[in-house]
Amino acid sequence: MDAKESVTLYAPNLHLFAFHLWRGLTGDPDSLAPNPQYLWQQGDEILARLGFTERLHLYGYPEKSAEPIGSEVNLKQNQQLKLTGKLGNLSHNDLTITGRVLTYRLYDSYGLIVNLRRPELEHGQKTAEVPISLWRELNPEPGIFLPNFVQSSLGQTLLLTAFFSESEHNSAANAANAANDAKLEQFAQRCLRQLIPAKKNRPRLEKVGELFGSPIFEFGGQILDLDIYNEPERDAHVLVWLFREDLPSAKFVDAYRQFINLFYYRNKIVSAYGETRRLYRKTYQIYIQLEQNVKLFKESLTQDSDRPQLSEAELDRLKEVLKKLSQLDLEYARLLRNYKHSRNTIAINAKNYQVSLDNILRQLQEKDYAVQPSDLDFFRELTDRTCPYFQTRISDELNYFIEGSNLADKAIASIRGIVEIEQTQRDHLRQNQEKHLENTIQALGIAIGTGAIFASSAGLITEPWRSPWDSDRSDYPHPFIIAFVGSFAIAIIVYGLVKLGQWLNKPKSQ
Repeated sequence: MDAKESVTLYAPNLHLFAFHLWRGLTGDPDSLAPNPQYLWQQGDEILARLGFTERLHLYGYPEKSAEPIGSEVNLKQNQQLKLTGKLGNLSHNDLTITGRVLTYRLYDSYGLIVNLRRPELEHGQKTAEVPISLWRELNPEPGIFLPNFVQSSLGQTLLLTAFFSESEHNSAANAANAANDAKLEQFAQRCLRQLIPAKKNRPRLEKVGELFGSPIFEFGGQILDLDIYNEPERDAHVLVWLFREDLPSAKFVDAYRQFINLFYYRNKIVSAYGETRRLYRKTYQIYIQLEQNVKLFKESLTQDSDRPQLSEAELDRLKEVLKKLSQLDLEYARLLRNYKHSRNTIAINAKNYQVSLDNILRQLQEKDYAVQPSDLDFFRELTDRTCPYFQTRISDELNYFIEGSNLADKAIASIRGIVEIEQTQRDHLRQNQEKHLENTIQALGIAIGTGAIFASSAGLITEPWRSPWDSDRSDYPHPFIIAFVGSFAIAIIVYGLVKLGQWLNKPKSQ
């Protein structure tokens, strides 16, 4: 064993707060968890890896059944799954480990809370201190309490609590007025190293403070957004809370349900911000494509500016650019909508987070604990500084991207205008050509018809003409006149009958 493992703890507790999306608020398939019950499956796997025989049996899992109605619902019929046993993987297998599993549906999400602990008392007697290596044995390979194994879609928080051992208590007491004391930090780092042996997976120390008068250390829990080319990652979020006395532990236990909500809203906030980092990459890529297409359009417009009219091929090319720009602009608008939705999610859950802090304070005051708002200052940084930073950054990025959307809209409007003008000119020219052709056909038809009538009547011209004063005059006009006039009269009558038939058979819609 490492010499550092000789350090001991009293009544250590491991708390997993994991949250998984149950359904999306927007109806967007991308926002839906592909397997909402995956979190319960991982809960059962954790129990199996630790050697417990108990399994989750919830409303709706593993058998399909209706879940209770409500926004915050306990999905376990007996409220919680109690655990008691000796973990099979422990080298100190004579140690009794107790714990419980809580399962909730919280609005649009599921929450899995696992607590494993070494009891403070056994048979009415104070339990013995345990080696700090217990953290490693509670989290066996491949790190069953770490994000890579649990894979909850909304993230997780892992809280380690313990009382100082007698050997450490005196030195901790000397540091009671300085939570950043190097000895305390070193102690918390030892706990983290036992929990996560691999240095590459170990999150860095982000914050040090006090909670109810006892030192607490925050490791990780950040969105690792290193460059534009790689997807952002989220490192493990681990809190190490070291109790100097019983009171902080008692306060935590009495406000446990509200702490679940607190960690839930925190993970919702960080998860929404992580989603904006992914959206930023997708939006930026489409923004570049929009700019490239707009640039090509401008270059084409400059080349064609001296031409009185675009060719058919050039017009078809403009239509293709218009189609591509419209498709990109539609996807761009969808991403911007999701961007704004994530920003709203952060704002809403920041308020809920603050309400949870107020509820913790009020609930403890109702139980006659002497607590003040400043006792929870460790958690207030999220809403006081972090969330405003998230909102400012997202707003700045949105303002930048909205300019790209306006540019695309103007380009699309310009192309549509050019296409419509060109199409109108072509339609007008086509109408003139059709009218000219129609007039030509009409003139030819009249000429041919007249010529045909004349040709059919021309033979009668040779018939003898008689003057009205001749004694042998006829009572009828000359045959040529009769044939010529009669032909025109019959043509007019037939034309009228055809037009009447067309009018009677015309569809009602016309």
